[in-house]
Amino acid sequence: MHDMLTSWISSRGLESTARSFLAKVDTAPGATMNDTDKKLLKLLPHQGQEDYRYFDQEKITLTSLGRSSYILKDFLQECRSEYLNKIRDKITIFGHRGVQWKRDRVKEARPLSTVILRESEKAPLVADMKDFLNARTRRWYAQRSIPYRRGYLLHGPPGTGKSSFSLSVAGELGLDIYTVSIPAVDDQSLKSLFQELPANCVVLLEDIDAVDSAHSRDSMAATPASGQELSTVTKGVSLSGLLNVLDGVASQEDRILIMTTNHVSALDAALIRPGRVDRTVRFQLVDQDVAMQIFHYMFAQQGDASNQDPHSQPRLGVESQAREFARKIPEGRYSPAQVMSYLLQHRNAPDVALSNLERWVESTNGPIAPVQRRSVSAP
Repeated sequence: MHDMLTSWISSRGLESTARSFLAKVDTAPGATMNDTDKKLLKLLPHQGQEDYRYFDQEKITLTSLGRSSYILKDFLQECRSEYLNKIRDKITIFGHRGVQWKRDRVKEARPLSTVILRESEKAPLVADMKDFLNARTRRWYAQRSIPYRRGYLLHGPPGTGKSSFSLSVAGELGLDIYTVSIPAVDDQSLKSLFQELPANCVVLLEDIDAVDSAHSRDSMAATPASGQELSTVTKGVSLSGLLNVLDGVASQEDRILIMTTNHVSALDAALIRPGRVDRTVRFQLVDQDVAMQIFHYMFAQQGDASNQDPHSQPRLGVESQAREFARKIPEGRYSPAQVMSYLLQHRNAPDVALSNLERWVESTNGPIAPVQRRSVSAP
C-alpha cells in the first residue's frame, strides 16, 4: 500500500509540496544522460520512517524555520553545483567496506592519450563504450527489451595497464568507477554491492580468475553427511554466484562492466561467453611500437636542453631516440610498468637512459640474444 500511495503522489507531482523529504542522488536507470544531468537530486516525501537500506549509511538532518521547504531545496542544489564544479575533470573512485560502497578518493582524470595501448585496439574500444552510452542506444535496447548492459574483458600479464586503462576510460566517459577485488568478497557481499550500484557507472572487477569454478560445479552435487547440516557460509566467489550477479533475474542494468585477469586461460567458458563479455582486449608485454610510445610519452615534453644532464652527450631528437630505444629493448620481455620504472630513473636525461639500456637489460634478464627485428616508423 505504501508503494501504491507514493506512486499516486509522484504521478501528480505532489511530492514537491511535502514539508519533510528525503534527499539522495537519483540512481534510477537513465538518470544521467549528459553533464547537466549528472548526479541529479531526488527528493522523496518523508514521514520519519527510513528505508532499511539507509541504516548503515551516513546521515545528515537539515531543518529550517517556517512552513516552506524551498530554502532547503535551494541549499541542496547549491551543494550539488559546488560539488560538481570541484570534481570537474576528475574521477571519483569507490571501493567497498563490507557490503557498503565508500568513496575512496577523487583524483585527476588521466587522459586516454597517456595510456600505453595500441591505437588500433584503444580507439575501437573507447568508441564502443561511448556508443553504448548514447541515448539512441539506450532507446534501441529498451524498444527490443534487451538488458541494457555492456561487458569487457581485459587480460594480460601484470603491469600491462589494465587497471590504468579502466580508470582512464571512466574519466573519459565522465562516470564514477566502482572497484571490486574478487578475492576480497564472497557471493552474498558481491550480490549486495551490485544491488546498490547507481545507474550509469563503470564497475571494475579485478582478478576475475579468482572465481571458484570448481566449488560452483561441485556444490550442487554435495550433500551433508548424516546428522550434519550443510554450511551456508561460502568463502570466495563461486562461478554461479558471479553469473547470477552479472545477468541473473535480479542483475543490475545501466552499467559498464570491466573484468580484468592475468590468467585468461583459467577462466570458465561460461563466464566469457558473448552476452556477458562483449569485447575482449589483450594487454601485451612491450614490443617496439609500445616501447616507442612509452619513450615518447616520457620525454616528448622536454623541448629544450635545460633539463638535460650536463654530463650526457648532446641530445638527439625525441623521435630518433624513441626509435633507437625501441630497437635496443627486447620484445615480449618487459611490461610497460617495468619500462616506465626504468625511464623514471633517468627522467631528465633520455640520453643516459639510452646509453644505460643494455646494461639494465643484462642486469634484469641476462644478455640479449640476437633477434630479427621489423622496421618501426615514427608515430
